[in-house]
Amino acid sequence: LIQDISYRNERLLRCSQCKIARYCDTRCQKEAWQEHKRECKCLKSIEPNFPPDSVRLVGRIVFKLLGQSAACPSEKLYSFSDLQSNIEELSEEMKEGLKHLAQTLQLYLRVEIQDAFQLLPAIDIFQIFAKVSVKTDS
Repeated sequence: LIQDISYRNERLLRCSQCKIARYCDTRCQKEAWQEHKRECKCLKSIEPNFPPDSVRLVGRIVFKLLGQSAACPSEKLYSFSDLQSNIEELSEEMKEGLKHLAQTLQLYLRVEIQDAFQLLPAIDIFQIFAKVSVKTDS
């Protein structure tokens, strides 16, 4: 399995600018550019200190929420606001971890969003992290 994944990664095309995003072919890369270009700018601005995948994911969600472009068919079924954060069920340790990720996100997005207050009140970064985080029972 690890060999299959490694082989697959070798065959994927990388974004020529940030060298992080990977695509199956040039068609996929072109189709993804509208969504990737802001992320690409952020990635280039902080290299070589790339953020964890969860920060990149939330960054893409923030850009999507800010853009509020026409919804694709899957977005007509459910919207991001339909997800529950269940913050009250998170441990203090988990909340601290999410706060750290939120701070990392602000550093990551600063080239595109200079003032985090631009996001409020419609976009609560902490809530977004809580929504995309997987809750595990100990």
